[in-house]
Amino acid sequence: MSPHTEHSSRLVSSPRVEGWPLALIALALAASIAYAAWSQYQKANAPVLPVVAVLDSRELVFADGRDGSVHVRDPRSGEALAPIIGEAGFARGVLRGLAQARLRAGGKPDEPFVLRRESDGGLRLSDPFTGRVVDLTSFGPDNARVFQNLLQVRQQDSRGGKS
Repeated sequence: MSPHTEHSSRLVSSPRVEGWPLALIALALAASIAYAAWSQYQKANAPVLPVVAVLDSRELVFADGRDGSVHVRDPRSGEALAPIIGEAGFARGVLRGLAQARLRAGGKPDEPFVLRRESDGGLRLSDPFTGRVVDLTSFGPDNARVFQNLLQVRQQDSRGGKS
């Protein structure tokens, strides 16, 4: 073997990781294990959210009126309810968002939405087709009242009084 061949074989040895690079790799490994343990601890000790009961609900079909109002119909009884006139801009905005998502998902515009009042004080409008839910109380009491009135109309009718 020539001295030149012997010299080149020593240069082909595998690299060694030691010193600061080794310490940084060990630190990164320890940090990821600690983070995984902390994450599991947080999941195990997360607070249990309260169960929200539905106090009242109603299926409703909405349609735009030519005069800017929103027509409302109860699909079970076929009854036409009083149209939403004064706050139709808010109602149209909420309904337009839900209706567009429904149409993109392949739903039909005449399928009912579900309006429900819940035990946590929430008033929510949901689309059973897409699963989307809008918390109407987050838009303020005046805007939520527009939809709340649709539940109260049925309650008054079931007590024998007409609104």
